[in-house]
Amino acid sequence: MRGSNKPGARPDPQGGSGRHAKGSLADVEELKSLRDSLREASRAAALRPSAAATAAKAAKAAAKDDGLTGDGLPDDPELFQRAMRNVRKMETPARAATYVAPAAESKATSPGLAIRRANALGEQGAGARADGGVSDGADVTRFLSENGTAFVRHDAAPDTARNLRRGAWRTGAELDLHGLRVEQARHALFSFLDECLEYGIRCVRIVHGKGHGSLDMEPVLKDKVRTWLVQKAEVMAFSESEERHGGAGALLVLLKQVEGGKR
Repeated sequence: MRGSNKPGARPDPQGGSGRHAKGSLADVEELKSLRDSLREASRAAALRPSAAATAAKAAKAAAKDDGLTGDGLPDDPELFQRAMRNVRKMETPARAATYVAPAAESKATSPGLAIRRANALGEQGAGARADGGVSDGADVTRFLSENGTAFVRHDAAPDTARNLRRGAWRTGAELDLHGLRVEQARHALFSFLDECLEYGIRCVRIVHGKGHGSLDMEPVLKDKVRTWLVQKAEVMAFSESEERHGGAGALLVLLKQVEGGKR
């Protein structure tokens, strides 16, 4: 007996395997569409390089023009040799010795000042000497006071020497005669005094020493300086210094105030 469908029965187009096949095709199409979208997005992203990639590319191109890689080194030894063929070692120049030239003496030096400087050095032929006419052996004992340690000229106040010791005038300059012979000391003293007068310096200190280093321990310069100062008309007074300022080895000297000085 052959089997047959029931009368009136029709195949169900939506049933069973038909529905499964249609669903599978739809899924495949959707996956294809998604894949195509991802490919497009990836392709677009590839066409939009990042800023870092752009900078790296530019640097690489610049290095390539110089024959160098991105790290500043030649790509290969031959290229390095070509790049370095014109390089020469620099010779280090010898260090020049530093020389400071001494300051040249001003051309505006007055003739009188030049003469006094020459006299201070004991040079001859320099014109009128600052100590011209001064005697080394003149007896000035009668003009001294306070046991020969002070002098006050007749037209100065009697207490001038005492005021000198008390510091009534500020000491503006000092001359040290240590180690000089008599003639050298005389030249130096009078040139120094003229210089001070020219610059308006009134009070000075003369250091002649106590004579401990002289022959026979005689204070040669100590007595000579007093003799010379009395003969200098511009010396108004002098007095032996206080012990803290040299004591018996130095004199404080007050000079006459000269109008028209440089200060």
